[in-house]
Amino acid sequence: MKKYGDTVRKDLIEPALLAGLVLSAFLAWFVLYRAVIVPGSSVWAVPITAFSILLVVIFMSAVLAGRPARLAVTLAASLLSSLFFAPTPLHFFLLLPALTLAIYGVRNIRHGLRCSIKLSFFDSLMHGRSYLVYALVIVITSQYYALVGRTAGDVNLPIFKIDREVTLSLGKLYGHVNPKYSFFSSAREMTVDKFILHNQRAALDAGAAGRPDGTAGAILAEGRRQLSELAGRELSGSEQVSDVFADFVTAKINDYFSAGLGGSGGASPIPLLLTCVLFLTLLPLSAIFGYAGTVFSSVLCGFLLKKGFIRSKSLRVQAESLELGQ
Repeated sequence: MKKYGDTVRKDLIEPALLAGLVLSAFLAWFVLYRAVIVPGSSVWAVPITAFSILLVVIFMSAVLAGRPARLAVTLAASLLSSLFFAPTPLHFFLLLPALTLAIYGVRNIRHGLRCSIKLSFFDSLMHGRSYLVYALVIVITSQYYALVGRTAGDVNLPIFKIDREVTLSLGKLYGHVNPKYSFFSSAREMTVDKFILHNQRAALDAGAAGRPDGTAGAILAEGRRQLSELAGRELSGSEQVSDVFADFVTAKINDYFSAGLGGSGGASPIPLLLTCVLFLTLLPLSAIFGYAGTVFSSVLCGFLLKKGFIRSKSLRVQAESLELGQ
């Protein structure tokens, strides 16, 4: 039984890992393709899961694969398979630096395992994590740009959501620039009715001088009607104006991207803008999921070591050091 186990470890684990690397990479590019092209596809959850699995498989391959040249060729084939879904010259050109980063990251992981005084999977994986994560981010954004740029309006656009804190900050800034709207600088929880009254104070003052008392009610009714048209929903006046403005700006941004992408053809700057937004979104996400993948991979490697699928051995080494000459 031991002999059979040794044969399994040497002859099957490495080929299975390399095959899994190619398969998981192809699946990740396919999931990204569906997220962009196929209506109703998952835009975030499924792609994040697919690329997290791919990252873990790359980590495991870097640790367990015995032949560096074979691993490098397999890694190159895995990344270049993205061209099957986005065969553009620019995408191929951007794949080259991504492949360089990925191979360098794998090399650092293997070097850390080989040169560490005490075996530590986590520390060794951390040596190459950033390079691998950045490589995947480059390939993802490059394929996304190629898909969005080639398919005109038939794509799943990301939904942008402006936070109410952003509208409050912009409102305060505008209040400092334009003293007429200085109430933005001090009123954090302002309702729609209060906003209308502040905005129409000059008209109310004029009404107090010679208009009937119903002027305030008429102004509020008209203001609610106008803001309801902008917000796309009926407003009662008690809503927070920051929430109303956040919804309005969000709708306008999404409408702008949809209209611009669908009607301006290949010269549209919208694909580039969307790609930049995706890139800036992926950077913090990749740091979080890259660290989680590192922890999971190190735990999995420790489990395989404990169960005997891989072994550690002690080596006697001779090291050099520097000292001042006499």
